Amino acid sequence: MSDPDLNQNSLKTDPVIKKFLAQIPPQIASTFTDDQLTELKRIFGKRVNNPNQVNIRISIPFFKKSFYFVLLIGKDKRAK
Repeated sequence: MSDPDLNQNSLKTDPVIKKFLAQIPPQIASTFTDDQLTELKRIFGKRVNNPNQVNIRISIPFFKKSFYFVLLIGKDKRAK
């Protein structure tokens, strides 16, 4: 399942992996294997590199609170 384009050196500098690892405690981050990080990159990278055709985000103030509305439209690529 490993991606040959993602070697150990590129995993350490990959923006998706760096952002992911920065959000978890270092003692846990250090336990991930290269294969696990490669699979995380494969899964999360699809989300980052798959922009929707329509992406509308609106914040609506309502009395003393604020609510948000998000409309995403694109081709459904999820597994059936």
